[in-house]
Amino acid sequence: MKFEKTYSIKEGEWTKWNKTLASAIDDFCCTYLYNPNILEANDHTLSQFDFLVNFKPNERQRVFREDDFTGLKITPDETENIVLNSFSYCDIDCDIDIDFAVDNRLSNREFRLVYDDEPEWDEPETQDDCPVNEVEITYKKLQKI
Repeated sequence: MKFEKTYSIKEGEWTKWNKTLASAIDDFCCTYLYNPNILEANDHTLSQFDFLVNFKPNERQRVFREDDFTGLKITPDETENIVLNSFSYCDIDCDIDIDFAVDNRLSNREFRLVYDDEPEWDEPETQDDCPVNEVEITYKKLQKI
């Protein structure tokens, strides 16, 4: 089973990308009664998320990566280049984890939320494919109160 819906970030509102994404997640959940598990966007759109997280201090404070061995949440060093690979949305009722995927058929500023109960992923990149100075980070939206 698969559901998908396309959204966009308004011109000049890149700095509100996380609020736009949170609103889109709420809309998707209300529309389909399923939580999205994939966000598709083109390379440029995803790179803008990365740019904002790297250069806006209040955004950078919301990211962490999990240690592969211990599962502990680690805050990135200030010199690390952050490359987002997922978005975690914490709401009163549930936690939603969304993996990022590239779809260059989408226009700039567009993103598609997808619920797919059997996603087909490409083979994972080898360690050699990932530059040493980049880390994969999960963005955590703070819980609504």
